[in-house]
Amino acid sequence: MRDIATTPDTISNEIANFNETYNYVVIHTKGHIWHLNDFVLNETEKTISGLCAPLDEAHIPLKPREDDKVHRYTTEQKPLNELHFYVNSTLDPEFGTRVSFPLSDITSISVNDKNTGKTVASAIGVTIGAIALIAIIVALTKSSCPFLYVKNGNEYQFGGELYPGIITPNMQCEDYLKLPDLKVTNNTYDIKVTNELKEVQHTDFLELVEISHSPDISVLMDQNGNPHTFSKLQAPKQSIVHGVKTHLDWVLEKDSRPFQFNNELDSDTSVRGVDFLFEKPKFATSQAKLYLSVKNSLWLDYVFGKFNEQFGTYYPEFQKQQQTSSKRKSLDWIEAQHIPLSIYVKTTNGWELVERLRTVGPMAYRDLAVAVDMGKVEGEQLAVRLETGFMFWEVDYIGIDYSENVDLAIEHITPYKAIDQQGRDVTETLLTADRNYLIQPNVGDEVTVTFPIELNESNLNRTYFLKNRGYYNYIRHYDKEPDFQKLKLFREAEAFTDFSKYEYEALMTYEKSFDVVAK
Repeated sequence: MRDIATTPDTISNEIANFNETYNYVVIHTKGHIWHLNDFVLNETEKTISGLCAPLDEAHIPLKPREDDKVHRYTTEQKPLNELHFYVNSTLDPEFGTRVSFPLSDITSISVNDKNTGKTVASAIGVTIGAIALIAIIVALTKSSCPFLYVKNGNEYQFGGELYPGIITPNMQCEDYLKLPDLKVTNNTYDIKVTNELKEVQHTDFLELVEISHSPDISVLMDQNGNPHTFSKLQAPKQSIVHGVKTHLDWVLEKDSRPFQFNNELDSDTSVRGVDFLFEKPKFATSQAKLYLSVKNSLWLDYVFGKFNEQFGTYYPEFQKQQQTSSKRKSLDWIEAQHIPLSIYVKTTNGWELVERLRTVGPMAYRDLAVAVDMGKVEGEQLAVRLETGFMFWEVDYIGIDYSENVDLAIEHITPYKAIDQQGRDVTETLLTADRNYLIQPNVGDEVTVTFPIELNESNLNRTYFLKNRGYYNYIRHYDKEPDFQKLKLFREAEAFTDFSKYEYEALMTYEKSFDVVAK
């Protein structure tokens, strides 16, 4: 397949569109935070430039950004497309003067849409050349799932994404999102579900799951909604990437410095993996559980959009066909392209699959438990392998806990009321999984959902999860004619992850085109 990569021409077109769009740019230098007005992203010189200006009052966060991983605003503040550059510079800005920074000085990029939590682009540590430009564009043109916000006092805090990656009704399943700790007021737990992207969202039901537990343990759910308790987490002792020992810094703390599955290999494979070795106590003969903090990359979002572009004017018809395709057929393609995060454990029979994690979205890390059967694991160590397609996932933290799960008090709470942006009561649409959907077809649609909760008068802690179900459809209009011969190649196993790898390499080397060869 030829000429389907991102080329210098397509990069230039996207940058031109980006420069014509108003975005509020915030610069973080050492000791200073300020606004870059009249922003220009220059492809040729590989710079960003503009006029130094003080931050507008509406864009001043309630807390310093470096001290809080979530950027919060009062309910009256609504910053849109707020783009943050963290620059390796000691520049003391003189307001009114024009400045320029090379892309190589940018250490990270993050984005705030309206009330959106901090999102670090996938290009951290790879900030030169075309990939940095694309990281900026991806962060502001992402296509993702419904956004969830949780009320914390007078603030709405970004909490994650609902039913991530479910873009057809046949793929629907229950999703369990761990919610942030917050201040509960008036015996209610309030959330907002918003549509901020070009898509039509169909939410079938929402349910708050309240788990009470002792303060000395933490609780996570696995992707199937089973709770697991953690009290004695252990870090891995060693990590191995395709046979080569590597450092563990990426996964020892939740610090948004993830392992990104983009390491270079001598072979042609586009599948990437990492092995972790844990100490295994003698008593660990039945069950253990992994604690993972993971998310999908913004790169996956970008490259999936490039894949969809190949359908051109045929895309609406293709999308229509997918709505009635069988779930098994869709899953077979997804698994053959290595889109899930596959988790393996080394047993007496070799590497055995434990779980395939469904996509969780690119906007926030999600904490998940994965149960591990220790019955066939011998010796004094446990070997765990994580595997996925090229740059599809990011792993921020991994740990293991061999302790037994403890009994928990679990309450399932249905919404007390749900009011949309026009003041309509839509509660009935969210009470049960009956395919009577709350439909949000437009950017700006939102629904505020209130759950009643009882005052916590015990000495127990509470952890909340949002059980949700639904699907969404992209709104896309492409002008090009489809090339069906090229598209047929994506039926082959690993074709999409090959496409991801070659797109990345084309950006990094600025090649004009490349071939995708069917295996």
